[in-house]
Amino acid sequence: MGLSDFVYEFGYNHVYGKSPIFVQNLLCSTYGILEKRKRFSNHFFTYLDWLEESQYWGEQEIYEYKLMEIKKIYNHAYTSVPFYQNKYKNAGLGLNSIQEISDILKIPILEKEEVRQNWNNMISNANPDGKLYLKQTSGSSGKALDFYATKRSISFQWAIWWRFRKRFGINFGDKSLNFIADRVVPIKQKNPPFWRVNKPLNQHLVNMQHIKAENIKYFVDYINKEKFVFFSGYPNILYTFCRLTENSGYIITNPPKFIFTGAEKLLANQKSCIERVLNCLVTEQYGFSEGAGNASKCEHGLYHEDFEYGHLEFHNATEISQTTFNGELIATGFSNYGMPLIRYNVGDNGTWSTKKCICGRQSDVILSIDGRNEDVIITPEGTTLQFHGYIFDKTKEIVECQVVQYKLGEMVFRIVMRDDYTSKVENDLIKNVKKLISPTIKVKFEYLEQIERTESGKIKLLVSYLN
Repeated sequence: MGLSDFVYEFGYNHVYGKSPIFVQNLLCSTYGILEKRKRFSNHFFTYLDWLEESQYWGEQEIYEYKLMEIKKIYNHAYTSVPFYQNKYKNAGLGLNSIQEISDILKIPILEKEEVRQNWNNMISNANPDGKLYLKQTSGSSGKALDFYATKRSISFQWAIWWRFRKRFGINFGDKSLNFIADRVVPIKQKNPPFWRVNKPLNQHLVNMQHIKAENIKYFVDYINKEKFVFFSGYPNILYTFCRLTENSGYIITNPPKFIFTGAEKLLANQKSCIERVLNCLVTEQYGFSEGAGNASKCEHGLYHEDFEYGHLEFHNATEISQTTFNGELIATGFSNYGMPLIRYNVGDNGTWSTKKCICGRQSDVILSIDGRNEDVIITPEGTTLQFHGYIFDKTKEIVECQVVQYKLGEMVFRIVMRDDYTSKVENDLIKNVKKLISPTIKVKFEYLEQIERTESGKIKLLVSYLN
């Protein structure tokens, strides 16, 4: 359950949205207590200590570790997950099929649609990690996907993310300002404060919907008064804030030390503007909600595969140069024994290099993640949105979907329906747009047999025809 879902459990419009700000802060902090227990168990700190050492392992150590983990997760899935038992036996695979890392190529690729159709049959009947936590993502395709995580996999993922932050001198518990899509501040609120506080995680939270030209002064004054060690959030939200700040002429006199972005591709123009306005380094990591792999940038600006967390491979690779290649990202997660994802087609492309990085880490170097370039939507309030797929959460009645903006002031859902699609799905999407994107934008629908593909065979979630 995300923060938005948590506050909506209390009745956003009738309880949370009408409560005094101190009550809203209390509810955000209550969520923080629950999340802190889930993310930062005693195991988290054990993982983090180990990860700070393992990032400097040699090539042979990395190879042996990855081979061991691939064998373990494969054998676990083969013997305890009904879906994989059928899939692998039909492919002619046995328990001893994996002897070298290259043998992973024998395993059939797992597509997102297979997960959508079989996720309840992908749960291990011998899960050693106890309770399962239901999660959802819509990814970059506009189609909802359910999956399960375990407390161990959640803690390990957060340890990976905190190792990334610690590379840049950030310590656990440092005060942060998070630029998020969650609607923790009611959209209809017209006066500051346009932020809420999650005390257990030492986070201050900013809604994207309130980052407008008329509110910039309040945000600048707030940031200059507080002592935030770092900012984190969606690149496009941070960029919108910095662009409006720069245009307004206001100056950030108390900037953070670092900016950490994720969930979207950080574009060069966005990075330049953010660094110019906030006068600090902007860096990023690559991950995805399903948690089967991760890559984090080092001090020299290159992604390194977080090999301890999962194995990333490049499918249908093409050679760009003698040392540079491009291909589809396929991930095998090592930490989730409750619902393993093995050779999972993430849906992104990446470019990697066979050269090693001067930082001293021997893990594989990824030059760029290339599959997340999307057009932007402009709201009537002037906010630009690059990709926020959460508007499709829980829309299992949709085969595929694309959002198009033909003109200012409206957005169009182009939808391929399943048989159980009803008008309720339309109404739910409209409500999500009003809550998450803009309360005034017009929402229209087009129904198709199939969404047009790009040359690489993918669906662009967002398409803009605005000049």
